[in-house]
Amino acid sequence: MRVPALTGTRALLVAALAAAGLAVPAASAVAAPVTIDLCALPGLLHPLPATAPATSIPVWGFGVPTTPGDCTTATASVPGPLLSVAQGDVVTLRVANALPAGHPLRVEIPGIDFAPGPTDAAVGATVVRTFTASAPGTYSYQSAGNDGRQIAMGLAGALIVRPPTANQAYGDAASGYDVEAPIVLGAVDPAFNAAPDTYDLHAYRGTYWLINGRSYPDTVPVSAAAGQRVLLRYVNTGYDNTTMLLLGLHERVLARDARPLPGPVDAAAETIPAGATEDAIATVPATAPPSSHGFPLYNRQLHVTNGAAPTSSAPNPAYSPGGMLTFISP
Repeated sequence: MRVPALTGTRALLVAALAAAGLAVPAASAVAAPVTIDLCALPGLLHPLPATAPATSIPVWGFGVPTTPGDCTTATASVPGPLLSVAQGDVVTLRVANALPAGHPLRVEIPGIDFAPGPTDAAVGATVVRTFTASAPGTYSYQSAGNDGRQIAMGLAGALIVRPPTANQAYGDAASGYDVEAPIVLGAVDPAFNAAPDTYDLHAYRGTYWLINGRSYPDTVPVSAAAGQRVLLRYVNTGYDNTTMLLLGLHERVLARDARPLPGPVDAAAETIPAGATEDAIATVPATAPPSSHGFPLYNRQLHVTNGAAPTSSAPNPAYSPGGMLTFISP
């Protein structure tokens, strides 16, 4: 996933201080203007490896344009690009709407208050939303257009607001980590994606279950050595509550929806509601993992299938297990 370049006066301030041999202030010491340009546009999702039977699913996704505002220079991705800003930044989010006709865009970040201004963008227009990244944590950004159909088509992604101290999820040292792992959860119903305007959502049936836009065995494992603390930043962009289980170790749940818990809890499995986020830290033990691939992280509801057979509702046997499965690999 690509992180868009941050622009604005903060970059000029840092360059000037460095040239004068002065110390650069911490990220939160200056209210830094940051501009992020995105496009919402059609694309294709390939959830399985290239060696698998060809799977090409139409999606709508966010992408970073090479030329701001020119969506012909952007490529849609599901989930959207990982966005990262510093606590205290004043963020201007500019999103151009390159969706098919009849699909106005409405950008939302649950848990963040935008400055007053227009909320929607018609096709061919750009919506500009501004906010101050006042609280660190893991957020989701999304388009709420078309009564949830745009999210189901893939218009969602993860936003991280970072505190001044590096390698901490929040302001306290207990949230410190060695390895960061965004885990964006989602699902795809190819029948819905083929006809998003007319499909009866009561019949929606996810058949591809995704971690960061991929299904196992094409998910990317989390590399971490024994003793390292892994920060799992869960973002559930799917339509259902999703339970993720770690086999062979526990995770300490620090925050939900970018709000630190008054008392962190230890868990082997945690349910992340639809649209919610969660931050948890797992310390990799020195003991041997239960699999040669590492410590499994998978969907406890057994959403570990890839697609359906062409003539039945049975799981595609091409890859089993598949779906929402990855590993923390020492």
